[in-house]
Amino acid sequence: MSFISRYKKIPLLTKLLAALVLGVLTGAVFGASAAAVQPLGTIFLNLLRMVALPLVIINLIAGISSLDDPKIFGRIGVKIVIYYMFTTIIAIILGLASGYILRPGDGFALSGSYEGVIEKIPSLGETVIGLLPVNIFSALASGRFDQIVVFSAFVGIAVLFLGHDDRAAINRGLGILARLFNKLIGIVMGYAPIGVFALMAGVTGRYGSDLFGVLARYLGATYVAIILMVVLYLALLLFFAGMPPLRFLKKASPLIITTLSTCSSLAAVPVNLNCSDDIGVPRSISSFTIPLGSQINKDGNGIMLALAFLFAAQAVGAPLSLGVLVNMILISLILTTGAGGVPGGGIVSIAIVLDAFGLPLEVVGLISGIFALMDMGLTTMNCLGDLVGTIIVSRSEKTALSGDPAE
Repeated sequence: MSFISRYKKIPLLTKLLAALVLGVLTGAVFGASAAAVQPLGTIFLNLLRMVALPLVIINLIAGISSLDDPKIFGRIGVKIVIYYMFTTIIAIILGLASGYILRPGDGFALSGSYEGVIEKIPSLGETVIGLLPVNIFSALASGRFDQIVVFSAFVGIAVLFLGHDDRAAINRGLGILARLFNKLIGIVMGYAPIGVFALMAGVTGRYGSDLFGVLARYLGATYVAIILMVVLYLALLLFFAGMPPLRFLKKASPLIITTLSTCSSLAAVPVNLNCSDDIGVPRSISSFTIPLGSQINKDGNGIMLALAFLFAAQAVGAPLSLGVLVNMILISLILTTGAGGVPGGGIVSIAIVLDAFGLPLEVVGLISGIFALMDMGLTTMNCLGDLVGTIIVSRSEKTALSGDPAE
């Protein structure tokens, strides 16, 4: 077997972790001279920005329109969507709280600077109005990601109200485009190890040993938020469905193992459905709520975006008002819907949030290096949240959760 064939079989997250280690070692050995490879990292950042816009638009519209029938926005649909939105908002808030307490960006001065976009948002009312594009083509030309994703969400909802034939045709086209752009991001992520190596080598050579404490605090802040979120899931499950946490964790163990190894919400959908069967949730409910959750329930991305935002803001000393934080929560809530459910997709969302607020994209390289260590916990948390929401909705519909075979 050739070297290239062996390399292709190595999981992406393993490659990213190896690139992180090699980049750190290179930066430590060569010091400031390691900046010579920085252009390779800049190419990676530019590729991310290139694919971010079409990826979010297509995945967001496809995810919403995949509901297929507007009647699904009935009793079950409303319940599960409210649950997903509620937990994602809580996840973003927990990420912000964890970042404020552990402050991973303090004492780590990035060479970049923020462009003052944050200071242009004076009030909550203007923040909400600013999310609505007056001219979508102007928003596309100027790269207003927040307005673009709002417009995409409206388009996805509008598709639901078209006639059956038109909706089916659009969904087929969206499905093809979604697969196309997911392949495109796959190509970009194939280059990611080189980009991460170059970025980490340059950053380590420039900042030296100060880097390690920063990344440790960032990783610690991430897992503090993850643990708190899982505790919230278990509390909601016990309160609304009367299911003991230990029983749930035992039933969900196949899902946990799968998500830890694949780091993909989409890949875990079949296993999640089987776990819901084992718990006794009817397929008439789980076949809707779990696939939907794999697309729009990205609590882990909410935590990651909140921490990346705070990390960059703290590192460059950007002022943070209540209006700024509310705007960040709203943008992150929308962006999590279009994350795509594939390994590495969250890195693109980080670039979008930082770009939207004029913060330095250098942070993307730092986070990409430890993304493998975070993504295991974040994806597992996402999928557990999908399953918990499915169980709660099923219980609210007065279906049996005694472990009987699914309908």
